[in-house]
Amino acid sequence: MNSTSEGIDNSEVLLRRVPPSADHFRTICERGDDGFRATSAVMSTRQDEQHLSCSRLKFVSPQFLLDDLWNDGIDPEGWYVCRFLVSDVRMLGLEIAFTQTDRDPGHCSITASGGLAYPNNKAQKLARRTRILTEEEIADLSPQ
Repeated sequence: MNSTSEGIDNSEVLLRRVPPSADHFRTICERGDDGFRATSAVMSTRQDEQHLSCSRLKFVSPQFLLDDLWNDGIDPEGWYVCRFLVSDVRMLGLEIAFTQTDRDPGHCSITASGGLAYPNNKAQKLARRTRILTEEEIADLSPQ
């Protein structure tokens, strides 16, 4: 796995898959007058994780990310994709590393300083910067 933050421009678009909401777990919420955004629960690291996974639109499309769920035996029906910018990550003092994988050539890892998991307040702030892509955007956006 290659790991570097060099060459990732602040203006680059990042993508993250967002699962469907469940009974007691909301994954999206309204974003004022501008559609929907991911919740902080989706933008935070789990207890056993050191990083948050995302992908660079420069390398993969939103549809690619949804289709890849089939490789894990997951039907992508009801899943979303949110977008945010590299500058949103860095503005919060978080680090981003390009950690492409065999399945995701655009994979990145977001961590706090030193490669640690980051606090919930940063997940809340990052979530507020996201926007859920529309079905049309998912179908139309391609690597840039």
